[in-house]
Order: sequence, then C-alpha cells, then structure tokens
Amino acid sequence: MFLFATARKGEAFWQASRFHGLLEGFVDTAAKSLAARFLGGDPTARLASRLASSDIITSLREPGRKIEQSRQALIDGTRAFAEGSIAAAILRHLACPEGWQLAGLSRAGLAFLAGLFLVFASLGALSLKTGLLLTLSIVLLFFLSRSPVTIAEIWADSLPGRLFRSILPEELVPRDDHYPVAPPLKGAGAAAMYLLLFALGAVLALLSIKWQNLLVLALPAVLLAPALLFLRPELGLLGLIGYSVVDWWMRMKPNLLTSVWDDLLLASLAAALIGQWVTKRDFRWRIHPTFFALTAFISLLLFLFLIDSTYPRLSVPLDGLRVIVQHMLWFYIAVQLVKTPRQAALLLILFTLVGTAIAAFGVYQFIVKAPMPENWVDQAELGSITTRAFSIVGSPNILGSLLVLTTPIALGLAYRGKTIQRLFYLACAALMGASMLFSFSRGAWLAIAAAIILFGILQDRRLIALLIIGAILLPIASPAAADRVSYLLSPEYFKKSAQDGRLERWDLALEKVAQRPLTGIGLGRYGGAAAENNKEYLPHRTLYTDNYYMKTAAETGLLGLFAFIALMVSVLRTAFGTAIHSPPPRRALAIGVACGLFGVVLHNAVENVFEVPLMVTSFWLCAALLWELRSNTQALTTKSLDT
Repeated sequence: MFLFATARKGEAFWQASRFHGLLEGFVDTAAKSLAARFLGGDPTARLASRLASSDIITSLREPGRKIEQSRQALIDGTRAFAEGSIAAAILRHLACPEGWQLAGLSRAGLAFLAGLFLVFASLGALSLKTGLLLTLSIVLLFFLSRSPVTIAEIWADSLPGRLFRSILPEELVPRDDHYPVAPPLKGAGAAAMYLLLFALGAVLALLSIKWQNLLVLALPAVLLAPALLFLRPELGLLGLIGYSVVDWWMRMKPNLLTSVWDDLLLASLAAALIGQWVTKRDFRWRIHPTFFALTAFISLLLFLFLIDSTYPRLSVPLDGLRVIVQHMLWFYIAVQLVKTPRQAALLLILFTLVGTAIAAFGVYQFIVKAPMPENWVDQAELGSITTRAFSIVGSPNILGSLLVLTTPIALGLAYRGKTIQRLFYLACAALMGASMLFSFSRGAWLAIAAAIILFGILQDRRLIALLIIGAILLPIASPAAADRVSYLLSPEYFKKSAQDGRLERWDLALEKVAQRPLTGIGLGRYGGAAAENNKEYLPHRTLYTDNYYMKTAAETGLLGLFAFIALMVSVLRTAFGTAIHSPPPRRALAIGVACGLFGVVLHNAVENVFEVPLMVTSFWLCAALLWELRSNTQALTTKSLDT
C-alpha cells in the first residue's frame, strides 16, 4: 500500500512537472516531422500499392496463374489417387501430434516393445534387469491403452501447462475445452502402423546387440522429428525460439550435429514448405515488405562475389558470403510459417521466457562471481569489475545484445492482461535489465537506453523518467557500472582504444575501404569470423572490427554499406509502421518488438552482433513475427499474382 500510494503521488508530480510538458511538446512536434511520417506509414497499404504498380509483378501474373492451375491439377490428381490409402491415413494421423491419444501412443509403444522383447528373448540377450524393465513398461502401456486423453489435454492439465496458461493474455487462452483429436487409425492403417513399429523394434534390438549400444533404441524419436517437421513445419520455429539453449546444449557435448544442426533445420523447413506447396490446395506464398530490400542486398552480395577474382582461395569468399546470407534466409521461412497473430504472440511469449531464463543464469553467474578471461576488461578496470555475466551465450556483449532485443518485448507484454500477468512480465524485464547491467556491456547499455526512450515515446512517457532516475542512481546502485561508464569517457580509454582497441580497428577498416572504395577488399577478408577462420591465407591483420557497419564497408565497399543501411532502414520502417498500425490489444507488444529490433541495429555500430548466428536468427525471426501482429486480416500472398 505504501508503494502504491508513493507511486500515485509520483504520478501526480510527473504530470505536473515541466519536463513532462516539454516531453509531450517534443513528441507532438516529432510526430509531424518527415522522419515520423516516413517511419509511421502503413506498411500493408504501401506493400499493396507496390504490388499493384510493379511492372515485374504485373508481368508475372499470367505465368503465376498458369503455374497455380498446374499445381491445383497436380494436387487434385494426387489426392484422387491417394484418397483412402494406408499411407494417407498414417500421414493425416501424424500431422496432428497435439491430438494424439494416449490409447494410440500406448498401443504403438506395445508394438515396438513387443519387437524388442521377442528379439532379446530369442537371442538370449535378455538380462534380468532389462527383462523386468520391458515387462513393467508393457504392463503400464497396457493399462493406458484405452485412455482417450490427448497430448493437448495432458499438457493443459499439467502443472507447467497451467502455469503457462496463467501468463497468457486472455485473447490467447482457448475459450473452450474442445481439444483436437488426430484422425484415428483403423483397420489396415492401424495394422500397417503397428506392424512397422514391431519390425522397427526387432531391427533395433538386433542392432543394439550387434553394436553393444542401447542408444540405438532411441532411433524412433530421431526418425519422428524430421517427419513432424515435414508435416508440421511451424513446429520447427520452436527450435529458433530456443536457439540459444539448443546451441549451448550441443556445445556441451560436441558431436557431428553441433555445427550443422541449424543448417539441417533450415534445409528441412525449406523442403517442408515446398512439400506443402505441392500437396496443400490452399497454400499461398506470403509476401513481406522487407522481401524487396533483403533480396536486393543478397543479390548485391552475390554480384560482388562473382566479380571478385582476388581471393587467395575460393573458400574465403564462400565463407564470407555464407556467414552474411545463411541466417538471413530464416526470415523468408518464418514469414511463410507464421500465419496468425495468435501464433506470433505465443512465439514471442516463449522467446521472452527463454530470454528470462538466460538472464536469470547471468545474474546467478554475477552473484557467484563466475571466472572470466582477463581480456574481457581493461587492466585499469580489474579492481572494480571482478566478473561479467555471459550466461549460456558465452560472451557478455552478445548476452547484452540478446537482452536488448528481449527486454522491450517483455515491457510490451506488461501492458496487457491481468495485474499478476503485468507484474510477471515487469519482473522478467527487470531480471533482464539486471543481467544486462552485470554483463557490463557498454554498447548494450547505450542500445537499450535508446530502445527504452523510443518505447517510452511511443507507449508510455513515464519510462523515460524512470530511465533518467535510474541513470542518476546508478553510481549508488552499482559503483562498478558507473566506473565503467566514466572510464569510457576518460583520456586513458581513448589512448588505449587508439593503440589496440575499437578506434584502431575502425581506422584499419577505413584503410581497407580506401583501398577499394566501391566494392571493398572482398567477402571474408576483414573484420569478422570468416576472416579469422582464414587468416593464414590473408596477408593482413584480421581483427574483429567491433562495428558491423565498418566490417561491411571494408569487405563490400560503399555499395555494400549503403545497401546494408538501406536494408536496416527498410526493416525499421516496416517494424514501426506495423507497430503503430497494429490493433490496440497487440500494439504495446508490437512496439516492444520494434524497439528491440531498433536497439540491435544500434548495437551493431559498436559490436559485430550479426556475426553471431543466434543474434541474426533472432533478429529476423522477431521481424517476421512482428509483421503478423499487425491485424486480424490475412497477409498479402502470391494470390495477388493470379488476379
């Protein structure tokens, strides 16, 4: 009650303050400016106008209509041939994993275990422990083999499921208790499925005996994952939401998939989309306003790659091109898979929860004083900074960048729902802020300050006052953070930075631009991961530039730099236009996503943020999710080519 009364008094003081009046006047004036009109226009209307007036789109309409007619004819012919087949029945059943009933899962498990048991017993490889375990599993599955409850119902009734529902805004919570049920397998379809599972169990039992490795028995789960990705590719976006967790887990025990799992996921979802285009009658390719700028940027990089003949070996420019382009392709995939505002909002909530967990671990690291390399801080700062939070990301600067993206999203979620939900997301944002503070990433601090100021201008001016109060109290709350900021402004920092720091690296990048101003010195040859990986083939130093724009200019010249800046402007223009024109229930969340994207674009000026696959993937995923928040209408699709 005391805090509430204090807040009420502070609110009255804020409303009456001169600063509030000046801020409101500034916002009103800025809203009428050319920049505000440029960023705040409706991107949906702009895209529709562009599609209607484009000569290229007009020329593609007739070929597009013919391709669509051929596709529909192929689907109709295939459907007539496959209708009623055993394979079609099994595929329809597998395509609804949330509707799988416990009875069906139990019978499938019994068939698989029967094959295992038979082979183990007949070959005398059934030990007492293994036999007892298989018997107990068979008995348990037998008792569950008549339960009609589905996976969705089990999740909804579980403690994690109830907790997750409690933090969802009302419009995202299902309003009824009718859960989907997968099309049942009957007759020949059921017999074929159980026979295949029995045979699979028998074969895996033989292989486990031959290779003396019981992990072979987990192969059904490995086979099920790609099948689900093909039938329900939108499930693959969960891998992007948890990218940092999956990548960290892979790095804990390196194996053949550690460095290629995301490549395989990208290729699988791309193949699944093509498969859906071939098999689904109502499938339409969806169009996003940023497609034009992104495709133009990628095309320019391909052009620079093709005209380059100065590389020491072909792997250098190939690696440089891959590092830039590969993870941008997720944007095209995500735009096709995210089809409703509800789906986009749920994914953003999951992304926020993952960010909160990462932030919490970063705070824990700071509390227990996790060891860090000495080169993470200058020698002059070692006395005041004993550790920097890096969580599972592995770098305090990239942790800061990830939190720059997620913190405004958490703030946006705090403006919708019940009081307990608002407090929950405020707590998430506070935890992210604390972790960012403990990362001691000055670039991230500047980026989040700019993002919150912009969020405050668009959504709630009080946040700007809180940010100013926090900056004033920073020396008291965290003397080490205040020292780090003051050291940034000291002559000693500028001297060291000019000798072996950011300023020196930026000077070296400018020297590379001066050598070949228009096209740069070539992809993969300076300032990033590709150059570091190929430094033995390069005649010059390959330091990270700690500025992605400088790195782009050095490698691709002014052509590449201006194209990349134009791409970022296009992303932000679409993001803020989408946020401003989103319906009120989702506007705060959309503004949070747009401000997070803005913060990452700024952070790239002092860090190679887009060198990290986690950050590139997360950035483009959030850009795709934001577009779907704009309204309840369907996205513009390639149907416009047919009419």
